[in-house]
Amino acid sequence: MARPKTPQSPAITARKAPKQQRSKKMVEAILEAAARILEDGAAPFTTNHIAERAGVSIGSLYQYFPGAEAIMAALIEQHVADERAAAEEILSAAENSQTDVMRALLVAFVDAHSSAPRLTARLHALAPSFGLQDHLADARNAQAARIADVIGLPQADVQMSVMAVEGVVLATLASNPAQLKSTAFIDKLYAIALAGLAGG
Repeated sequence: MARPKTPQSPAITARKAPKQQRSKKMVEAILEAAARILEDGAAPFTTNHIAERAGVSIGSLYQYFPGAEAIMAALIEQHVADERAAAEEILSAAENSQTDVMRALLVAFVDAHSSAPRLTARLHALAPSFGLQDHLADARNAQAARIADVIGLPQADVQMSVMAVEGVVLATLASNPAQLKSTAFIDKLYAIALAGLAGG
């Protein structure tokens, strides 16, 4: 079963890909520093602050990222890839009923967002200012198409369900992230997910 490709935003381009172990660690340090700055919310998300937090020179940072937009894009791509991998693991092993699969996907989605709530909330909140909102939407729609293909439901219905769940989860991240760990919250969110599906 072919997996749909997630369209790449033009902004998601590093200046060059790291090849040696040392350069890979440098890029990891830059992205980790950028993530911490987003979580803290204290320093502006600029290449100077990111380089300082990562302990690298600004020249070294520019070897791999042309600007803060590319770093933000890389963080968003990591977030999207993690979500996609978690969903694919469930979909590849899908043998149960449609509702069992949907609940497993929902739990995985919530887990992915609740593991680093401040970072995830800020990635989604800041994506439009970096011109990356379309990439997030494209990734969501591609995932909905993959889910619909596997469980045999209309793509439009699955997309509506996914959008509803995403909206509630992102709003909860901003207002009361601890609630994401609640079984009662998962049950209510599951009811919302099913309501978006045909016959739900």
